[in-house]
Formats: sequence, C-alpha cells, structure tokens
Amino acid sequence: MLGRYAMGIWSREEFLSSIEIINVLPAWALAAIFIGAAIVFSVGLQLLARWRFGTDRLKLNHEVAGFKYSVVGVAYAVLLAFVVFGVWSELDRTEQSVLTEAERFYNLHRTSFNFPEETGEKMRQALIAYAIEVRDNDWPMMENGYFGSKSAAEAFTRLSFAVGQTQPENIGLLPSIIHATNLMQEIADLRLGRLADVDGHMTPTIWGVLLLGALVTLSYPAFFATRDIGAQVLMTGGLAAIIGAILFLTINLNFPFSGPDRLTPGPIENVIQRMLAEDRGGQPLFRQAPDP
Repeated sequence: MLGRYAMGIWSREEFLSSIEIINVLPAWALAAIFIGAAIVFSVGLQLLARWRFGTDRLKLNHEVAGFKYSVVGVAYAVLLAFVVFGVWSELDRTEQSVLTEAERFYNLHRTSFNFPEETGEKMRQALIAYAIEVRDNDWPMMENGYFGSKSAAEAFTRLSFAVGQTQPENIGLLPSIIHATNLMQEIADLRLGRLADVDGHMTPTIWGVLLLGALVTLSYPAFFATRDIGAQVLMTGGLAAIIGAILFLTINLNFPFSGPDRLTPGPIENVIQRMLAEDRGGQPLFRQAPDP
C-alpha cells in the first residue's frame, strides 16, 4: 500500500492508515508479513505451475530459463543494493539533521545571553516554547505521516518574530543579531527538511521498478521443476524470504519518523532540559562519567 501511494494509485488517507499500521506492529511482525507474503506468492505460483504443466514439461525450460534467470537475479540484486544504500544514507542524513537542529536551538539559546536581559528573556521563552512544541506536537504528527502540527508552526512564527524584531542598542550587539538571524534561517531550513522527510525518500519511479522487479524475480522459479519437490520448495522459499526481508528493510528505512525503528525526539528533549537548567541559573548540563 505504501508503494502504491508513492506511485499515485492510493490516496493519502490510505497511506496514513498504512503508517498507523506499521507504527503499531512490532518489527518482527512487520518482517513476518513481508517475508510470509513473498514466500506464499513464490512457492504458491511454483506449485501451481507444477500442477498445471507437470515436471517433465517444466524441465525443458531449464537451459534457456536458467540463463535468463541469472541475468534477472543479478539485475535485481544490483537494484536492491542501490535502493537499500540510498535509503540508509538518507536515513543517516535525516538523523544528522535532527541532531543539527537541536544544536542550533542550543546555540541560539546561548546567543540570547548577549542581548539585554528583557530581550534575551523573550527570545529564550519563545525558543523553549517552540522546542517543546516540536517534541510534544510536531513529532507525534510526523510519526503518523503528517507534515507537523499547526501549533508548532505558530510557535516557530513567534520565535522568528522575537529574533527578527531585536534592535541593536549599540554597535556591539550587531554581530550577535546577525548570528541569531543566521541561526534562525538554519533552524527554518532544518524544520522544512525534517517535515519533507515524513513522506520518505524513494520516488514513485523507484517504487514501481522495485515492486516490478520483486514480482518478476519471485515468479521465475515457477519456470523450473525438480523431481524432489521438497528441495525445490525450500530453495524457492529461501529466495523469497531474502527478497521479502530486503523489502521490509527498505520500508523500514524509507520512513525515518514511522515504523518500529523510527527516529525519536531524544536530541530535542536533551537540549530542552539543558536550556531549562541554564534558565534556572544552573550550569550547562553535561553528563558526568561515573566514579570508578
């Protein structure tokens, strides 16, 4: 269903329903669905072909079909490697972007102490309020396939206004104002990038080729037959299990904020606690190593 949404076949409402399902299911259950479906399709088609055409007739395909199957297998293996590497790299980029966003929050918080007390306090209050909105409202919405929350967008607008309306009371404040403005621009870019990643990284074309390749590869064992049906079923089932597992991995990696291994707002939570602690007059929070 997720792939069909990406190809424009299913509506966004159906896509959101699918996201809710993969959020509820544990990793092992989701993997079992993909692997089980691949095995049932491939082995079932193979047994149907044996029943319909017979072993002797299917054996005639071995020489020609075997060569073609090797070409199909290599081509699909290269495609799978390309896709898995691509979505894995994009997941890592998204994770780094979240860490960078949290870092920019903290940098802006520290910069606010360069301003007069009233101005800096307003900036810090708006910043912490926005960070809490990201943690409490943006993140649950993203996990369910939505592009953030309205309240978080409004909190960002208030933060942007607090920073943008800062006036230099003396020439010495000008570098801090420029730095704060640059940080706000980076925070805005990181927010847009984070929300854009909610829908995943794979294009409709890649989804279509990936699913078509899976169907062709899983169907090819139906052109072969051996006298030992048990051995053939095991070989076909093993191949189908590998393909199903890779498809599960692709889905799991493609949606960074959904699924059993989704990214959490942990970095945002950590920086919120650091900012709150410093606002209470404490020192920056750093975890100390345990006593030996």
